[in-house]
Amino acid sequence: MDLLDTLLVDIDPERQIELRNFYNQMNVALTTAQEAASVVTTAPTPTPPPAPAPVFIPVPATTQPTQREVDADRRDLARTINQIIKPQRPEPYAGEIDADGCNNFIDNQKEYFTIVDLALSDWVQYTALNLKSDAKSWWRASGLTIATPWQIFEDAFLTFHTPPNAVAAAREAMESLKQGKRPVAQYTHEFRRLQRRVPSLDIETALHWYVKGLEPNTSKEVKLRQPRDLEQAIHQASLIHSILFPELPTLTTTTPKVDSAMDIDNLHIAINNLTTQVNNLSRNNGFSSSAHTTPRPPKLTPEDKAYLIAKKGCFRCRRIGHMASQCRAFPSQQQPRQFNNIEVTAAHASEQASSQTQSGKATSN
Repeated sequence: MDLLDTLLVDIDPERQIELRNFYNQMNVALTTAQEAASVVTTAPTPTPPPAPAPVFIPVPATTQPTQREVDADRRDLARTINQIIKPQRPEPYAGEIDADGCNNFIDNQKEYFTIVDLALSDWVQYTALNLKSDAKSWWRASGLTIATPWQIFEDAFLTFHTPPNAVAAAREAMESLKQGKRPVAQYTHEFRRLQRRVPSLDIETALHWYVKGLEPNTSKEVKLRQPRDLEQAIHQASLIHSILFPELPTLTTTTPKVDSAMDIDNLHIAINNLTTQVNNLSRNNGFSSSAHTTPRPPKLTPEDKAYLIAKKGCFRCRRIGHMASQCRAFPSQQQPRQFNNIEVTAAHASEQASSQTQSGKATSN
C-alpha cells in the first residue's frame, strides 16, 4: 500500500477514482517536463566561429643616420650660417702677460670656433695660427703640438700669460670690493671680472663676498632673503637697490638773463609780451602741467608692494621712512594749475610800471 492509498482510505470510492486519475495525469506531465529539461541541458554548446587572422601591414624599416652623417649635416649648416653672418676672426695675441688679456683671447677663440663649428681636435692648430710675436715664441718653445688636447693647451697658455700674483691679487680685490654709490650692475660687472681670474673660487665664498660688498642697506636685505647662489643674490640686489634708491631724473631750471639796466619802456614791452604769451597759451591750451612734473618710477610689482608695506615705505618715490601722503618728491596735486594767477601777476606788474612812469614824470616836472 503506497502513500496515495493511505491518503484515500477514508474517502468515497468514486472520489478516489477521480483523484487517482488526476494523480496519474500529473505524473505524466511531470515526467514529460523532466525529459524536455534534460534534453535542453545536455544539448551541445555551439562553437563560435574562429576569429579572423590578424593582417600584418609591412612597415618600411627606418635607418638611423650615422654620426658621420650628422657631423656632415652640422658642418653644412655651419657653412651656410658663416656665409650669411661672416663672423670676424679674433685678433691675434702678441703674448702680453696680462690676466684679462689672455682670458679674453681664449674666450674669443672658443666663441669663434663654436660659431664656425670647428672640430675640437682642430682648436689648438687654429689657435696657434692666431699667435704672434712673444706668444708665437712661447708656442714654439712650449713643446706642445697640434695634437695636444685643448684643455691642456688652455691651462698651459693661461698659466704662462697670467702674472704670478694675479690670482692672489684678484682674491684680495674681490674680498675688499665695495659697491659704494655705483649701481648694482656696475658693481656686479667688476665682481665678475675679478671672479674670472680665480677659477678655483668656491660658490659659497663668492656669494659671501658679493653680498658683503653691497651697499649696507641692500646687503642687509639680501642677507635676510638667504639667496642660494650668486645669480639669485644678483637678482635680489638689483630689485632691492632699485626700491631703496630709485634713480629719479634731476630737473634743470634755467634762469632768464635780464639786463641790469632795463628802463621803463623795455619793462613795458617785456610785460606786454609776457601777457600776450600767457593769453595765447590759455586760449590754445598749450600749457601742459605734466612737462613740469617729475616722472614717476615704473609701476610697482606685487613683490615691491609687499616689501614697501613691510618696511612702511612710500608708494610714490619708493623710499623708506615716510608714507605716500608725506612724499615730497611726488606731492599730491589735488588742484589743477591756474593760468589766472599768471595773468593777474602780469597785469599787476604792468600797473606798477605805469604808476612808476607817472611818478617819474611828475618828479621831473
